[in-house]
Parts: sequence; structure tokens; C-alpha cells
Amino acid sequence: MDPESIESEDEQTPQVAQEDEEGFDADDAFNPFASPSNGDSQPDSWKLPEEISVNSDYVSEFSHEPVGDHATALNSTSTPASVRKQRRDEERGMDAPPSVIHEGSESETIVQSKRFFGGITHATSNTSFSTTQTTDALKRRLIVWASIALVMLIALILMIMFVTGSIGQNKEPSSANEPEDDLTPRERALMEILSGVSPTGLHEVGSPQKLARDWLFHDDKLQLTPQEGVSNTTIVQRYVLMVFYFSTSGPSWHEHAEHNWLEGEVCASIHWKGVSCTYENEVRALAFDNEGLDGTIPDEIGHLTKLENLVLKNHQKLTGSIPTTIGNLKRLGQLGLYNNGLIGGLPRELYDATYLNYINLENNQLIGGLTLAIEKLRNLEKLILFNNKFSGGVPFTQLARTGIRLLGLSGNDFEGTLPESIQDLPLLEYLYLDGNRFRGTLPSTIGKLRLLKSLMLDSNEFTGELPSEVGTMRSIEFFSMQGNRLRGSLPTEINDMAKLETLNLATNFLDGSLPDTRRMDALSHMYLYQNELTGTLPPSLAGMDSLRVLFLSSNRFYGTIEQAIRNFNGPLEGLYLSDNSFEETLPASLCNLQNLESLFLDENEFHGTIPTCLGTISTLRQLYLFKNDLTGLVPTELAGLRALSGLGLENTHLEGSIPDDVCLIRPLKDIWSDCDGDYPEISCSCCATCCPSEGCS
Repeated sequence: MDPESIESEDEQTPQVAQEDEEGFDADDAFNPFASPSNGDSQPDSWKLPEEISVNSDYVSEFSHEPVGDHATALNSTSTPASVRKQRRDEERGMDAPPSVIHEGSESETIVQSKRFFGGITHATSNTSFSTTQTTDALKRRLIVWASIALVMLIALILMIMFVTGSIGQNKEPSSANEPEDDLTPRERALMEILSGVSPTGLHEVGSPQKLARDWLFHDDKLQLTPQEGVSNTTIVQRYVLMVFYFSTSGPSWHEHAEHNWLEGEVCASIHWKGVSCTYENEVRALAFDNEGLDGTIPDEIGHLTKLENLVLKNHQKLTGSIPTTIGNLKRLGQLGLYNNGLIGGLPRELYDATYLNYINLENNQLIGGLTLAIEKLRNLEKLILFNNKFSGGVPFTQLARTGIRLLGLSGNDFEGTLPESIQDLPLLEYLYLDGNRFRGTLPSTIGKLRLLKSLMLDSNEFTGELPSEVGTMRSIEFFSMQGNRLRGSLPTEINDMAKLETLNLATNFLDGSLPDTRRMDALSHMYLYQNELTGTLPPSLAGMDSLRVLFLSSNRFYGTIEQAIRNFNGPLEGLYLSDNSFEETLPASLCNLQNLESLFLDENEFHGTIPTCLGTISTLRQLYLFKNDLTGLVPTELAGLRALSGLGLENTHLEGSIPDDVCLIRPLKDIWSDCDGDYPEISCSCCATCCPSEGCS
């Protein structure tokens, strides 16, 4: 399983710096299946690692919700009111109307006894009734009295059942329980071991625990027998793996993942798929990547006590919560449960797995937050929680007591400020907090993070000015705070960030002019669009030999661009100067940029004709010159742009026609020009949009 890194984004999206993972490579310790190593090698560099993801633990527990309302059950056994009324009507004239009877109570018995014996006394003293009538009345009273006694008995039985738990709780179906007398001595011995692993589920029909138990009893070809050369550890390990198998729909795994499970020894020369073992034949790694796992991870996983790597990733049907028994895995170093469907929060028991150095839970539906107990993970180097639903504050003080080097919390709902104490994380190399609700200013102590290589704080609520101390981050390669509320000018100290490759401060409220950048030799991507920057382009831009993308659109720059690009020797691929106030003829020096793929000069005040030499830039894919004061004809030389896919020439003063050879450029599907209206300035047989029209802005 190759180490995973943060991959480069496209030109419009800054790229995250990448390093090699410390202490791990594809064939050694970072590989969950690599043999154990006794050495502690120190890495030269490392990348955001590829994780082994673990799904949430599945616990097959019985519901403890009541089956029904006990009061309703009692009432359902009461004598119907209509029967009692009929009895009273038949006895009218013999007794006074009886009091209201509360069935099942002591007072009810007293009242009914008085009625019964009072009726007998009255009947014997009244000579107007015949002997037959007296006998019938006595029978009726005996029936009533017997009915009441029956109701009381039923109520008493129901109450006893409720108190003893026979109702109000879900119990294992009696049909699912196998009499212990039916088990063989071998099966009874196995049951004694398995009961210590699975407190519930062993008798529940269809549960992963019972399926695994039955497999051991009947279908396992090894027919392991305790104390006959087989250790309890071997039996527990085999049982736990089978519970995992049935909990995650093992029979439905992808064929290449499932093919050798259920066969032979777990740690034979050909291990079960996804399993790696120690020299003592104990499971040290469990890793599945997009193998069709469907279900939950059982609590029993916590009994694989020699487990070092648990990786269950890219299984959208792997759901449930992270098992609390993870805390039992004292040797667990890497926990990767990402790109799954996990829910719930981080179990507090997770912090008991103190050997953990790498946790990746990105792209799930996890909630809750980080607790102060995270300080117990003293070996933790990488914590990646991208794209979940975590919230609350971040315990930076407690994280400073770990060995954290990579903290990835992007795409959640964390909030708060970056404290001055951020300097207490001196080992920090990668800090990703974008897409949250952090606020306040960037603390000046950020400059104390001398090892920091990548800082991504996009799409938060940061305010204020950039501190000049950012220039002291001499190791920084990627710096991005796009989409905040930064104000003020760019500090001249950014020129000291000699290793910086990507600078992204787009979509803020920065003003002032561009500072000198001549010492930023490594800078390849500069994104400063949608700010309030002003002034002319500094000549120092021409000396940036590594610059590939210069994105300065939607600012207040003015003047000319000739001086900035005339001596440009870098591999510039994207030049974005739209929506400014540049005014000059389009310089022919643009044609020296032979690596250009995108040229956006629209919405300025350029005038004159289109240089014919632009047709020599064979790599050019996008050429947008609209909303300028351009005049003359569309050069036929543009037909040489065989890679061109987009051409915008509308809202200019160009005239004539779009040359037929330009229309024949195969990739070119998006041409805009002034080919509409009563007096179109351009004739075009291949334009996708003709202006002025409703489609033109």
C-alpha cells in the first residue's frame, strides 16, 4: 500500500506542498504488511501519508427499549365496563349502587366482599324473593367475584414479569438459544473462550458473532480444539477475523479480496487477503482499500492486541461509529478510516491507544470535537480530519504536548483564533485549517514555526494585516489565506520567503503595491486576484525564473506590462491580468512567452491591433481580449494556435471577419465576437456567441 500524499491541484487552486513520509516507504514500515523493523531511522523528508482506514466498530447488542406500555398491558386484562354494568342492572333492587372499583387493588377486594356478603344477608331477610331467585343472585355474585380474582391474578403475574425483566426488554429469541447440553465437549470449550470476547450475540440468529461461532464449530476445516496444541490466542484471533468478515458482508467482498478467507491458517505463507502477521503468527495489520466492505466494524476488533496498522478506506457502505475498543490496541501506530461512511464522534477510549502516531479519518460524517485528552497521544505526528462535521475549539496547548507535525482540520466547523502559543508547536510542518470558522488576526508568533512548510487558512474569517514576521518562515513552501478579510499592504518581508513556491492571498481586501520579489526564486504560483492592489507591475517580476502562474485579475493595477514581461525568461504558463486599468498597445514581447497556455487581458484599456506573432505560441489554449479598445482585423496568423479552445474578442472595435482557418481549429468551440446587431462589426460563421445579445454581459 503506497504512502498517500496531498496531490497537486490545478492552476486555479494552489497546490499543497508534498514531502516523503517519515520512516515509511512502500516496502517498509509504512507498508502495513512490511516486516517489523527494529531500527528507528530518521527521514530526510516526508509527505502527507497514505492511510490505513478503519471503520467504526460494530457491536451486536440487544435493544433495551420496552416492548410495550406496561399499564396498557394491565388494562387490556380488565373486566369490560359493559359486563359490570349488566351485572348491576340485573341486581338492581337488591343492593345499593356499588362504588367505583379499581381493579387489581386491595380496596376493590374489600368493596366486592361487602357487596357479596351484604347481598346474602339482604336476600335471606327478604321473604318476597323465591328460593330460585336467591340462588341465581348468589351465582351471579360468585361469577363477579371470581372474575375480579382472575383480573387480580393476571395483574400480579404481569407485574412480576416486568420487575424481573421478562417484558420491557428485548431478549435473545429463545429459538436462537441452543441448549448447552446439545454442545459437544469441544464446542463447550470453544464457547467458554468466545464468551470472553463477545458478551452478546453468540446465540442471536444471524448475528456476526453467531455466524462466526457456527463457522468455527462446523465449517472451519481446521476444527480447532482448545488445549490440543492450539492456544487461546489463535482461537480468539481466528474468531475475531470471522466476526469482522460477517460484520462487513464478507461473502459480498470483491472477489480478489475474499478468495482466500475461510481457508487454511490466517498467517500461513499466503496470508488471508488484507492481513499481515508478526513472526509469532499474530495479526499486525488489517488493511482493505475499496474491497466492497459493507456494514460496521465489530467491537471484537479490540481483541487483536498485536495490531499495529488498521486501514479500512474507500468503502462508502462502511458505516457506524468508531469502536470504543480501539483503546485496547496498545500497539496500534496507524489508524486510517477515511473515505467511508462513519458517523458519531471520536470515542474517548481512542486516546488510550497511546502508541498512535498517525490518524486519518477524513471524508466521513463524524461529529463532535477534539478533547483535552489528546495530550495523552505523545507519539502523535499526523492528525488528518478533513471534510467531516467536527466543531468547537482546537486544543492547541494540548497538541503542543504531542509530537504533531501535520495537523489537517480542513472542511469542518472548528472555530476560535490562532493563539500566540502556536509557537509551542515547533515540530509543525503542515497546518491545514481551511474551510472552518477561525477568526482574528494571524499571530506574529507564526514566524517562530521555522519548520513549517505548508500553511493553508483559506475560507475562514481572519482579519487584520499580515505580520511582517511571516518573512522569518524560511522553510515555508505553500502559503494560502484566500477568502478571508485581510487588509493592509503586503509586507516587504515576504521577499525573504526564499523557498516559497505558492502564494495565494486572493479574494481579500489587500491594498498597496506589489513589493519587490526578486529573491523569491522558488515562487511558481502567485494568486492575488480580487483585492484592491494598485500601482504598476514591478520589473522584478521578469527575474522570477520559476514563475508559472501570475494571477492579478480584478485589482487596480495600471500603466504598461511591457517592462515586466520584456525580459521574462521563466516558464510562464498562465498570465491573468483581467479587470485592471492597463493601457498601451498590446506589446509584441508577449510573443516571447512561448510556454503560455492561458492569456487573459480582457477588461482593460489596451488599444491598437492584435500582434500577429501571437499565432506562434503553439501551446496557447485560451486567449481573451474582450472589452478593450482594439482595432483592425483579426489576424489570420491566429490559425497557427492549433491548441486553442477559447477565443474572446467581443466588445472591441475589431472589424472584418473571423478567418475561416481559425474556425477550422479542431479544439476551438468557444468563440465570442461582435457579430450580432443591426450593423455587426465582425462576420463569423463559427462563433458560439455573437454580441451584442442577451448572452453577452
